[in-house]
Amino acid sequence: MDDSYVGSIFLFIACVLFSAYFSASETAFTSLNQIRLKNEADLGDKKAKRALALQSQFDSLLSTILIGNNIVNIGASAIATVVLLAWFPKQGATLSTVLTTIILLFCSEITPKLIAKLAPESIAKLSAPFLKAIMFLLKPLVWLINQWQKLIKRILPLKAQAGISEQELLFMVDEARLGGSIEKDEHRLVKAAINFDDRTVASILTPRVDLVAVDIADSDQIIDETFMDNPYSRLLVYEDQIDHILGVLHERDFNRYLRAKLEDDPTANIESILSDVLFIPQTMTLARLLHKMQKQKVHMAVVRDEHGGVMGIVTMEDVLEALVGEIWDEDEVIINDYEVMIPDQHYQFNGSCSTEKAFVLLHMPQIEKGLYHTINGFAMHHLAKIPEKGDRFSVGEWNFKVLEDDRQGVEVLDVVLQSEPLTHLD
Repeated sequence: MDDSYVGSIFLFIACVLFSAYFSASETAFTSLNQIRLKNEADLGDKKAKRALALQSQFDSLLSTILIGNNIVNIGASAIATVVLLAWFPKQGATLSTVLTTIILLFCSEITPKLIAKLAPESIAKLSAPFLKAIMFLLKPLVWLINQWQKLIKRILPLKAQAGISEQELLFMVDEARLGGSIEKDEHRLVKAAINFDDRTVASILTPRVDLVAVDIADSDQIIDETFMDNPYSRLLVYEDQIDHILGVLHERDFNRYLRAKLEDDPTANIESILSDVLFIPQTMTLARLLHKMQKQKVHMAVVRDEHGGVMGIVTMEDVLEALVGEIWDEDEVIINDYEVMIPDQHYQFNGSCSTEKAFVLLHMPQIEKGLYHTINGFAMHHLAKIPEKGDRFSVGEWNFKVLEDDRQGVEVLDVVLQSEPLTHLD
């Protein structure tokens, strides 16, 4: 062995280290979290700002890394071949190929990329200054490769993939919850916000049969008693029939109206104190409804069907509950939608409970989405009639039985996990 090759060995080691640097930088910049890096930059982190500046020129950055990596890899292979041929004339070429491949694979590919994957933002910030200098030195070559990339994009009829889809975003949120990055309540809130624009008013409306309303012809005493008997501060007011809605009467305004009448105010008129109501179709999304309510400054919307009849109402509170969860007024009577008899085995649901909430508890897929929105509608769909006490049916691995009924259908539905899934239960 000749000591004159010591310099070549050090040069080989330098090439391996540079190769590791380029590999780590490539992985770091392709997998870093831009939002996290931007937050750090906004807080005054200069290294984060430099890394973001390079990230914004990703095509040129990637070309620089690939050129640099290829140069040092070829250099390492050439040096190894020269040295090993000098030391082992017969087996030098073979040894060079085997040793260079193993060294570059483990020291310049697997290990640095693994480290960069674990801390991409940190590696990107560390490598940014040197990469910027390399980009400047290799600018002519980078420009040439960028032009080649543009030519390939024109020749090949390939479209760039769109950004993150909604389903991918939901998956990322689920992964963050499983990884412990976000809490359960945060997970639920983020998913609700993502799904908010997909939900329609039909999924949250208070149905027509549950509406509390008064006729404009009703006496003041009847209206006052209606306010007293119900935990609502607003009532729908109609003329002759519920499908002819005139507006919304607020209890506060009604009390002022009564005082004005007691004082013999000739201008006291109940129609003049009615608030406007927003009329909407059942297909309107919650996001659009919220925007309309905010724009028109209304608290309640009346949902009409395709024939113009009243299907139900949606309040601002209903919309917000769809986003942030249950909200209770201090005077509101809390009614549980369901009761857990045995966790994951036995439940009892009110007929008005939403199927969305029930299916989450039962781990059932919503394969018939849009056909019904409540437990009562779910039972009517599978029984093909108005449910009555004692009616039974089965879906998937659950047995369902109507325990109590009223004129509209299910009042209480009993749900029990069966030992073997059935398709129907008589």
